[in-house]
Amino acid sequence: MTKNKFVARREREEQQATLVRNIAIVVVLSVVLLIGYGYLDQTVLQTQKAVATVNDEKISISQFQARVRLERKSLINQYIQYAQMGQQFGMDVAAQIQPIEAHLSQPASVGQNVLDTMTNELVYKEEAIKRGITVSEEDIEKELEAFLGYFPDGTPTAAPTTEPFVAEEYPTLTDEQMEIVTVTPIPTEAPTSTPEPTAVPTEEEEVEPTSEAIPTVPPIPTLTATPYTAEGYAAEYQEILTLYTETGLTEEDFRFLFESQLYYEALYEILTEDVENTGEEVWARHILVPDAVTAALVLERLGSGEDFGTLAVEFSADPSAASNQGDLGWFSRGAMVPEFEEAAFTLEEIGEVSEAIESQFGFHIIQLLGREERPLDANALQRAKDLIFQEWLLETKESYTIAIFDIWQTNVPTDPDLEETLTELFGAPQPAAQ
Repeated sequence: MTKNKFVARREREEQQATLVRNIAIVVVLSVVLLIGYGYLDQTVLQTQKAVATVNDEKISISQFQARVRLERKSLINQYIQYAQMGQQFGMDVAAQIQPIEAHLSQPASVGQNVLDTMTNELVYKEEAIKRGITVSEEDIEKELEAFLGYFPDGTPTAAPTTEPFVAEEYPTLTDEQMEIVTVTPIPTEAPTSTPEPTAVPTEEEEVEPTSEAIPTVPPIPTLTATPYTAEGYAAEYQEILTLYTETGLTEEDFRFLFESQLYYEALYEILTEDVENTGEEVWARHILVPDAVTAALVLERLGSGEDFGTLAVEFSADPSAASNQGDLGWFSRGAMVPEFEEAAFTLEEIGEVSEAIESQFGFHIIQLLGREERPLDANALQRAKDLIFQEWLLETKESYTIAIFDIWQTNVPTDPDLEETLTELFGAPQPAAQ
């Protein structure tokens, strides 16, 4: 073999070795890049995908998941507070803790409520800006200071509240009313058997979107009074911020909770400032029975001329009927469950009796005792304002391009977990409730 041939062969071998080495490097780099992309995709890119958009504003998976954890944490805190109250005072708090427990066991329900609230918050912001309402960083800071009990200029003095004048519960009765009401009724704020329920859908029920209007800032920690020093406030701020960022919120997201609250309050005040403090109310009494057969029997006896109040004492499942003959007092719209309210406000003549009206509580037979325009009490006025605001919100959202993507349903966190939290705190699955 000549020298030239030997050199040529060695060069070919070096070229082949270089090629193999380069291919190996490319393969290794490709694998590393694929692994890195996969990690980046799972930890960053995926979480930045949108679960919803409101016009051009996006709600990312990471933002949504952080708010769901925040909501779950707030619900768990409520549960613990009720349970401890039950233990300390020997109270039966089952009616308070069971709905919370049921709600937490249905992640889709929690997720839907959070998603509705977050979309509403973006609508509040855009609508407020359209009306020339701005929220500055200084405004947010003041809201945060108040939240933490820090008032650099001194503790504010609460402004006196002006309650609308409310006439006596039972004005002078007409002759017609005197013929019907044989016992002076005892006024009640609301019927004990027909409260507006807080519905918690079952697993089989389809989760319906809500139109919850109020963005909430859950009071996660129980804080001591903040010292009236800038240093004390700064320390408390960092402490509370840590509690929120543990759920996945960024500091920007945390501060937006307060910003959106300010937008909401400003809009609410503008939209409800002209709400009248008087409204149509009815005075009615009812007989609540468990089934249609009993309801038919009661209606038959009423038709035979028997006294409504006497039959209420005999038949009504409303525990207050024994003392007030089924009297519910005066009430405005929004105070009763929808079926009951519609029937009560449909009655026109004093003494008129409804057919049997079915609700989740049973069958109601309602008698109209009065109907007039009356000053609204604080609760009724609040309901009237809330109704106006909700109607505005629903109408306004129709003009928005709001897209909800199915991806949210597979990205609803189930942490923090109620049982795990209770075990960590109490060393048992749940605290005993009376």
